[in-house]
Amino acid sequence: MKHVLITGVSSGIGEKTKDIFLVNGYFVIGLDIKETNESNNFKFIKTNITNESDVLNVSNYLETNNIELDAVINIAGIHKMSSLVEDDFNNLKKVIDINLLGPMLINNKLHKHLKPKGKILIITSEVAGLDPLPFNGLYSVSKIALENYAQALRQELNLLNQKVITIMPGAIETPLQEGSLKATSDLSDKTVLYKKESKKFLKITKKFMGKPLKREKLARKIYKITIKKRNKLTYKIHRNLGLVLLNLLPKRLQCMIIKKIL
Repeated sequence: MKHVLITGVSSGIGEKTKDIFLVNGYFVIGLDIKETNESNNFKFIKTNITNESDVLNVSNYLETNNIELDAVINIAGIHKMSSLVEDDFNNLKKVIDINLLGPMLINNKLHKHLKPKGKILIITSEVAGLDPLPFNGLYSVSKIALENYAQALRQELNLLNQKVITIMPGAIETPLQEGSLKATSDLSDKTVLYKKESKKFLKITKKFMGKPLKREKLARKIYKITIKKRNKLTYKIHRNLGLVLLNLLPKRLQCMIIKKIL
């Protein structure tokens, strides 16, 4: 039986991805900080992916049960709208800890359990390939850094004939996506420096976000990428054309446009 480890399995993309692998005969080891029910061929281990002791506990389980992983799929992450100069620094650090250092810790401690030709998949975001926008900058920083980390890891593991694949999705119908609008609204209530701008940003976000992709569709794509023999290094899925076009402009012009509309 093939084995796959997935982070963030209790909801959203991770939950749907877990379901698809189970249907296709895989044994799934699922990690999340939020409890979920186990089932046939599904082992859940409550794990804070930023806590080394928790991750070492996962490693011990794999070693005790002689499990070699066909793939490690890093999905867990959080989103936060914030001002880089107003928000509490501990709140800023939490996003970096979970979105960047979490996957780094998982891959560092669990790589020894990966099969010689196993794969590591890392779900980043479409913003990882774009210049940051105001108030979404912290999330962008974490995902851009994660994308660069993935390339560095790819260079290393390529020497061992192991693959590192990044998936950069746009808006997906998940609690994370639904919460981003509320987070933008909350920001406009809390900010002192950007009252007017944050309210306008919320209106623009609602207007131009577009229709989110169903999480089941992305989960199926993740499954197909995992089992595919010849992969691209990066998959860009359901991108926002407006953001892509804005990113084609010089940075100075981008700043001028954003300031004008806000």
